[in-house]
Amino acid sequence: MNKMSTVNELYETILSRLTLPLPGIEDALIEKAWERANRIHNYLIERADRMDEDCMLCEKKKARQSQTRYAFETPWDEEPVVKLFCSDDCGDTYMYEEPHAYFMCGKCDREVCEDNPKNYWHIQYRDYDGQMVCLKCYEDLILENGVEADKLAAGKIPGMFFSYGNLEPLKAGYKEVEGFGDFFISNQERADLFRKKALELMDQGKLVVIGYERMAIGGGEGYVTLMVKDKEKPRKKVAKHAV
Repeated sequence: MNKMSTVNELYETILSRLTLPLPGIEDALIEKAWERANRIHNYLIERADRMDEDCMLCEKKKARQSQTRYAFETPWDEEPVVKLFCSDDCGDTYMYEEPHAYFMCGKCDREVCEDNPKNYWHIQYRDYDGQMVCLKCYEDLILENGVEADKLAAGKIPGMFFSYGNLEPLKAGYKEVEGFGDFFISNQERADLFRKKALELMDQGKLVVIGYERMAIGGGEGYVTLMVKDKEKPRKKVAKHAV
């Protein structure tokens, strides 16, 4: 790739090709040469920025390298998808308006699709401690700290769909609470019973995680599993003795 000339280099080239100016117009000639150098340089930048691919949104203009966005279709994707646009307007419309809404995870700082693009109904974010985080980060947070007690106290049942058999919490040391595995929540009384048990375990100083098993569309009823483990005790610092 050829190196792009700087404005100063273009300016010097333009001056070298000009004939000697008439007395009294040197300043005007220099000013015009500088303006022309800037116009040429801006044109070269714009041409270099232009790509062969069309804009993903309008499909009318060529995409620009400077308008390239990187986003993740699911929270578990290791590599982002490259999205090409011709302008900020096209990029923002595609990324932040329906149906292609993406959000910035408050923990990993990645832009992730709000709804799984394979079905556009599976929400891929949660609120955790006031931050909008992707499901992968939410999983990491609740496995480390447990679900939030204030949500349970407010009448919610915070949790998520883990792998079949709740492999992730089991691997993290959680155990199923007897009588609350695959627990069917069909009415408010059953929901209150489940939440009460979870809060009791938290009051005992334990970490609690809730796995969604099968849920009705809209979340009106479904099966959930309550899992628990002891909090890790902080390691005692060993005093160093002087030799």
